[in-house]
Order: sequence, then C-alpha cells, then structure tokens
Amino acid sequence: MATKKTVRETPKRYNERLEIIDDLLYRYEYLSRENLLRKLNSHLQSPITNDSLSNDIRDLKIEIDNINRKKGTRFKLINNRTTGYYYSDNSFRIFRDTVNKDEQNLLMLAGSLFNIFQGTELHEQFESIVNRLIDESITADKFVNKKNKDFIQIENPIKPSSRKWIPQLLRSISEEWCMEIVYQNNNGVVKTKHLCPYIIKQFNNKWYMVAYDYTSSHERKTNVFSLDNIQSIDHSNKPYFKDPEFNTEDYFKYSIGIWHEHDKKPITLVLEFNNPIQFSSIEKNPLHLSQQVEYSKDKKKLKLTLNLFESPELYMLIYRFGDSVKVVKPKEVAEKVKGMAENVLNMYK
Repeated sequence: MATKKTVRETPKRYNERLEIIDDLLYRYEYLSRENLLRKLNSHLQSPITNDSLSNDIRDLKIEIDNINRKKGTRFKLINNRTTGYYYSDNSFRIFRDTVNKDEQNLLMLAGSLFNIFQGTELHEQFESIVNRLIDESITADKFVNKKNKDFIQIENPIKPSSRKWIPQLLRSISEEWCMEIVYQNNNGVVKTKHLCPYIIKQFNNKWYMVAYDYTSSHERKTNVFSLDNIQSIDHSNKPYFKDPEFNTEDYFKYSIGIWHEHDKKPITLVLEFNNPIQFSSIEKNPLHLSQQVEYSKDKKKLKLTLNLFESPELYMLIYRFGDSVKVVKPKEVAEKVKGMAENVLNMYK
C-alpha cells in the first residue's frame, strides 16, 4: 500500500482514510462505531457509509497483521460492544507521522515558551518546524491558527533588541568558534573583544553570556557580558579556547542572578522573616539553592541560612522584603542594609 507523501486539508485518497482512523484510535481511549464514523467523516470532503467503514476496519486489521508478522508483535484492533473500538496497546499506531492531541498541546506549549525569542531567526525556524509537523498530521489542527493565543505568558525583555544576537551566540557555542565583538561597557567605553562564549543566561528580563575574553587584562579571563552592550558580532581569527577552570554547573552556584566573584568566597547569610503570610511562598520558592529553613518555636518567625556571594543582586533581594526581614548575620551585611534604610529615611525629611 502506498504511503502518504502529501497531506490535503480534505483527504481524498483511500489510504489517507486508514491513516485518519488509525490516528483517531491512537488519540482516543476508545470510540464507538457511531463516533468513529462521525469523526472520520468530519475530516472527509465526501462522507463515507457504514459499509465503507467496515471495509476500512477490515483493511486496517490486515495492516496490523502484517506488522505483527514482521515484528513478532501481538497488536490487535478490538471492538468491544460496550465501549467500542480501541487498540490492545494504547501506545500503538500504524502510521507514525501523525501528531496526537497531547503532542499538539505540547507543541503549542513549547511555542508559547519559545515566544521569548520572538523577532529572531530561532523563533521563525521553530515555528516552521512545528507547522511542518502539524501539516504532516491529517487530523491535527493547524498550529498557525493558534499561534497568536498566549496560553502561557512569560516575561519578555523590555528592550528586545539584545535577542537578535542569540542565534549567533548559540552557533558559536555549539560549533566552538571565537567571536570578534564590538562591546560597550557600562562606562560607555567601546572596545573590540575576542570572546569564546560558554553559556547564555537570562536574569531580570535581560540576557547575558559567560565567555572567555582574550583581550582581558585580568588573570581570570572568563567573565559575564551583557547582550545589551553588544554592537556587532563577527568571526574572530583566534581559536576557540576552553577555560579549564570554567564549569557550567558551578559558575553561578553561589550567585543570585549573574554576579560572579572569582577570588572571593561565599558568605553565610542568615535572614529572619517576621511576616507569616510570606513563609509558605519563601519555602516553596527558595531565594537560593543553598536555602535552609528554621522556624521559631511559636512559628511567628522564619530563619533562612544561605551560602552565596555578597553582590548588588543580594541587596536588591533583601530590600525587596522591606521591614519583613532582618539580617541576622554577617554583621557587615546588616550594617550596609541599616545604612541604606537610614539613607532612604533621610530622603523624606
């Protein structure tokens, strides 16, 4: 029997009918004869009769027998008087190039998440792949009709221009080539750098990369760079260098966000929270992977112990909780938070 090469919006070929029946039996736990015929006809330009369905089911069983003989399997198409038609194994299907409802929903979920790359060639390539998969499935709905529905909404950068560099950075990482980048630092100084990127990271609605910097004057040449500060990217004539001291899993182990200290050790931070309404959320959404929780005897205070770098992001995190949190230790961090609180008060005098 000829296999499907193209898919029409209103299938006409006989073998396509078998593929539709096969796909319906795969997508649904069971189907009565009436429901099977109704769903099949909904995909056909010219509805078929009950007799034609009987012929299709007969031929479908022949296909199953052929598969069983070739593979030594025992799949069956069963017709139960109470429930209807179903396959003996719910993972079985004859034609493997169809997309079931769960898989289609998964693709739409991935599409919603992939919107973070909207405006880049990555997003266009992904959408093209998804549409091709859907198009090759006879019974699946067209993805293009649903792509504008934001089933899942995630934060997108307010300044999305930095996303345009991501495809080139990903290729550089996967193909291991060094990049020549015109980069403007936070002080406004523009330099040409030769960078070997290792990872891309998003934090606080901004994109960053960790890369080895040939042009750095520091002993440790692997650092964090903001994609917002890139002005242009080109191939470098330098080889791709793998920093033996860089570890993808450990680089941000003691960080909140993108702050990394090469030569400093993490501090042990103890925070005491006094608003019970926040306790559950803090436990379910840890402030850091190192978080350890301890309640007071009366359950009115929550103490957290964290091991992390002292960084601007850390202080931003503490300030976010306002008067609901107190820094117990170290003393140096407590004094800085206290000083900031006093400065804020002085602004309103």
